[in-house]
Amino acid sequence: MAHRIRVTHLLLAGGLVLAAQPALAQEGMLFKNLMEGVIGGRPGDDIEYRQRPPLVVPPNSTLPRPQAPASTRNAAWPNDPDVAARRAEAEASRVPVFNPNWRNNPMLSQEELRRGRTTRDAGRPVIAEDHNNYNNQIAPIRVGRELASRQNQTALDQLTYGSEPPRRTLAEPPVGYRRPVGSAPLGPGQGGPVEDRQAVGQREFLTGQIPMQ
Repeated sequence: MAHRIRVTHLLLAGGLVLAAQPALAQEGMLFKNLMEGVIGGRPGDDIEYRQRPPLVVPPNSTLPRPQAPASTRNAAWPNDPDVAARRAEAEASRVPVFNPNWRNNPMLSQEELRRGRTTRDAGRPVIAEDHNNYNNQIAPIRVGRELASRQNQTALDQLTYGSEPPRRTLAEPPVGYRRPVGSAPLGPGQGGPVEDRQAVGQREFLTGQIPMQ
């Protein structure tokens, strides 16, 4: 009986040893691969090198000449106002801007800073701009009427007898289809007359001439 128990223990121990061998082998391979990756790989492995293909270069280095806009090359091409506005904005951004307020606040010289005073008379009071009823309400009306009159005059100056309006979009007729005859009456222009939309009596009420009904 004791002999059988001993044999059974030996068989179980042998089975455990055989079962642990694959696990130890896997741990050994994992440690080996980890060390090879850290140290620098396997010795003797050849690197597969492939030469990069050459760059594609143009046949010559001569650049094409700048071309004129499509509206200049072809008279029938419409003048896009958005493109013209962006072009004008880009040109205006390169022009130096002069700020007239710089003269109102000049920089002090070194001597004035040392003396601790400004060039303005210390006893003279500073007069602020008068924000009265005229500046707040009447002046914008007068400026608006002057701008409207100026726009009407500009529109009339740009019109000529027998001239055709510029083609702005592709939906408009081609060039030549809207050319008026020489005897056609001259209108106020594409924008039309700029009217004064001030309400009746409002200007007189603001100036204090008549009461508002």
